[in-house]
Amino acid sequence: MAKFYRKKRPKYKLRSNLKTPYYFAYGMNTNLQEMAGRCPKAVNLGRVTLQDYELKFRGPADIDYAPGMEMQGVLWRITAQCEAALDRLEGFPYMYTKINIKIDLERPINNMTHVWAMAYIMTGKSREYPPGIHYERCLLDGYADNGLDIKPLTEAIERVILNDNKKYQSNSKSYFDKSYTGNY
Repeated sequence: MAKFYRKKRPKYKLRSNLKTPYYFAYGMNTNLQEMAGRCPKAVNLGRVTLQDYELKFRGPADIDYAPGMEMQGVLWRITAQCEAALDRLEGFPYMYTKINIKIDLERPINNMTHVWAMAYIMTGKSREYPPGIHYERCLLDGYADNGLDIKPLTEAIERVILNDNKKYQSNSKSYFDKSYTGNY
């Protein structure tokens, strides 16, 4: 009988360069009910704007570096236990990896006008496709919970759906398409 070995998860430390770890959420972790269940000690610090990134959908939400763009999200203060729970949820380090991003604050925190926060980004940048309906509802609730503008969220989802439809329409030939000369 063959033996199967699981790939060992790499060891990592909580970002030791930060006295208080901050987390930038842009997807399902904007949802207060979801975060309360998985990270009960997390503190919601409110809506923030991230410069030079944009929201994408590869099923789940993702962010891509995009100079000149901006997007909203939620800033959380998290504990090491919260980060471990988020790592499990996000499939770190296989599905998502972590980056440190600079967040300029609208309202200073402890006299700081910006903080460095951790964010998750997908490791594989596959083609975009829309989120499932339940995931989309979770995002809409989270954006509403935190006073985030839902227009960029819905536009990102619509853009993916429209691009997906264009791809399928351009690849299909109809019986009624006079330019089609193939056999049926």
